[in-house]
Amino acid sequence: MLIKKERIPVFHIAVIGFLPSFLKKIIYKLKGYKIGKGVSINLGAVIIGKKVLIEDGVKIGFLTIIRGKEITIKRFVKIGSMSVIDTEKIFIDEDARINEQVYIGGMKTPQSSLHLGKRAIIMQMSYLNPTLPITIGDDSGIGGHCLFFTHGSWNNQLEGFPVKFAPINLGKKVWLPWRVFVMPGVTIGDEVVIGANSLITSNIPSNSLAAGNPAKILKQDYPQRPSENQKMDMLELIFNDFFEFLRYNNYLIEDKKTEFGFITKLQLKEKKYKIIFSKISIFDKSESNIDNTLILFESNEKTMKEALLIGYKMVLSINNTLRIGTSSSGEEITAFLSRYGIRFSRLD
Repeated sequence: MLIKKERIPVFHIAVIGFLPSFLKKIIYKLKGYKIGKGVSINLGAVIIGKKVLIEDGVKIGFLTIIRGKEITIKRFVKIGSMSVIDTEKIFIDEDARINEQVYIGGMKTPQSSLHLGKRAIIMQMSYLNPTLPITIGDDSGIGGHCLFFTHGSWNNQLEGFPVKFAPINLGKKVWLPWRVFVMPGVTIGDEVVIGANSLITSNIPSNSLAAGNPAKILKQDYPQRPSENQKMDMLELIFNDFFEFLRYNNYLIEDKKTEFGFITKLQLKEKKYKIIFSKISIFDKSESNIDNTLILFESNEKTMKEALLIGYKMVLSINNTLRIGTSSSGEEITAFLSRYGIRFSRLD
């Protein structure tokens, strides 16, 4: 064979993979990799590339293999245990997540690549074959057991059998639940929802609901946007669920209704926290010595930065889906809100 193919980098795993994370990072930096602060490369995990950039806060799980000529992993990406990402070019944007036992690889060409957008997720046991480019937009979700193939071939094309090589493109806020099969050459527009167990053989336009084998469009102009009052009703239920979740985990909660929202004090043993929700951008100075989070229904970047200056540790804007700063209470509620599809772009 002219080109050596190594499916599992056994030597690299044996020599480097089982070193502690801090030693791996030293070795990788000596190899010319650019690695940011707070990066964790778990036991058995390896990164193999020629041009590698790993930004701050990236977490890579146990026995995970990341291999490519060009690898860029942006801030706060999480990659689960026993996953494989093996293609020529890899770009994973900030806050994206790849769960456990995901396989991304297969036949390679010079065009082989994966581009995973901000806050996008690929769930466990999915298989993506990026022989040609796979692009997944911001805030899109790929459920477990999904299959993406950018090439389809087996029998002899010269005998009349079909052979196809073509990229796959998913827009922003696309949701593919479990066991969706995407064929070569498919483009799915923005804000599309696909039914479970569907086979996607042709393009799906933006703002559609589609399902079936093969998938057909069931609704367009989807979804219907709720009013501001309806959003408030939804948020009240979500916050109630959140505080019930905290009570279940032994937090003491003192809740006070205000004209514009609520102020909630939390306590677990000696640790105290504070969460404030306001429907409008009016807020008082906060205690800088306590873990606190300010949640505004709608705000702008300037107002959110001003809130940090007067003592708030973390500020969220619900309608604008923006966040700035960090706090334990804020990180907990952003994780909880993501259950409802509410995800936030970082301003810092």
